[in-house]
This record gives sequence, C-alpha cells and structure tokens, in this order.
Amino acid sequence: MPELMTPPLHPLPLPLPPRLALRAGASASLPLLMAVVPFGVICGASAASIGLSFAQAWALSWMVFAGSAQIVATQLLASGAPAWVIVLTGWVVNLRFMMYSAALAPHFRQRSRIGRWLGAYLLTDQAFAVTLGRIADGREQRETAWFYLGLSLTTWLFWQVASIAGILLGSFIPASWSMDFVVALTFIALLAPLLGDRLMRIAAVVGGAVALAPQLPFKLNLIAAALCGAGAALLLEKLWTPPTSGRSS
Repeated sequence: MPELMTPPLHPLPLPLPPRLALRAGASASLPLLMAVVPFGVICGASAASIGLSFAQAWALSWMVFAGSAQIVATQLLASGAPAWVIVLTGWVVNLRFMMYSAALAPHFRQRSRIGRWLGAYLLTDQAFAVTLGRIADGREQRETAWFYLGLSLTTWLFWQVASIAGILLGSFIPASWSMDFVVALTFIALLAPLLGDRLMRIAAVVGGAVALAPQLPFKLNLIAAALCGAGAALLLEKLWTPPTSGRSS
C-alpha cells in the first residue's frame, strides 16, 4: 500500500501576478517613508545651503540616490575638497551595496540586463532588508523582482519629492535639526523581523560589536561589521551542521 504524502507544515505561498506584486511592494514602502521623507528633505536642504543651484542639488539627489553619501559629498563640497576625494569617499561609504547586490543577485538572474541595472540603481538599505525578508518567506523569484520594483520605485519617487522640497524650503529648516536618529530607528525596525533565526541573531550581535568598536580609517566600521557578522554566521553554520553518515536506510 503506497505511503500517503503528508503536506508540508508551512506550504509555500501562491505567487502573485506582476501587477499585484508591484502593488504589494509599493504598499510595503509606505511605513518606510516616515524616515525616508524627512531624511530626503535634510539632504536637499544641505545641498542648497552650500550654494548649489537647484539643478546641481537635485542632480546630486537622483544621480547618487544614497542619503549618507549625499550628506558626505555635501560636507566635502562645502570644505572645498577636490573632486577625486569626494568620489572616493562616496564610493567607500556605499561599499555596503556591493554586499547587498551579492546577496540579492541569485534571485534576479532571470531578469533582463536592463532590469538588473535598474534594480542596482534603485537599491537602498530599506529595499534590501524588506526584499530579503520576502525571499526568506519563500516567495517566487519573478514575484520578488516585481515586489522589489514596486518598493524601490515608490521609495525613489518620494525621495526625489522630499529632496526637491528640501532644496526649495531649506532656508526655513533650522540648522540645529538632525535626522540621524530617524535613520537609526529605520534600521532597527527593518532588522527586528529578521532576528527569528539563531544565526541571524549572532550575526547581528557580532556586527553590532564591530560597528561600535573604535573607529577604523575611512569610516570602514560598517563594512567591517557586515563582513564580521556574515563570517561568524557562516562559520557557526558549518560547525553546527551535523555530518552526514553516508549510509542509506
């Protein structure tokens, strides 16, 4: 008598059609806008405050599309730093996106080259964290790509609107305002749902400890923290995986 196949305890969700996946991604971006919009306003206001024209300040927003790099570039421009220093510093600050891309790349290999280029341009910390959670839920790759597009495009659109508002209204924003705490709160909110796994918790602890260590040259603590956290998780995963006996029952 043939054995009955028992259904999985957690069946994979049915894939959404592209239109609904796109809409789901746009909806997932809405809670993140509470941090994205104020930070975009500050970036736009900072660019305008050093004497950049509207076109120059907005170009910094849509060409770079990375808040931390924009703030650093603005500060270096204000101090009269040479162009190569500004470009190199922005590259170092954004090194983390190379690791983000490497983590997401296997799930976007079936997309067209233009689609992958667009995805790379739209990649943000928030988009990476939310999409990673979507992948962990076992979502189908095509659906994940459309979800990512909806999430990233909505974030990009609101970032540009916020930057323009900051450029135009920057003179009304007190210089004492700082939105750094908003960015930190956003990362905490994105990280919390991913800590259900033991290895993820260990990676978070190791990465946090390295990030809070004495400052490395060129502000490389964030890169070192990500590498150390990922390395610790990979090492412990190998140590905790029981060896296979090689015997068939």
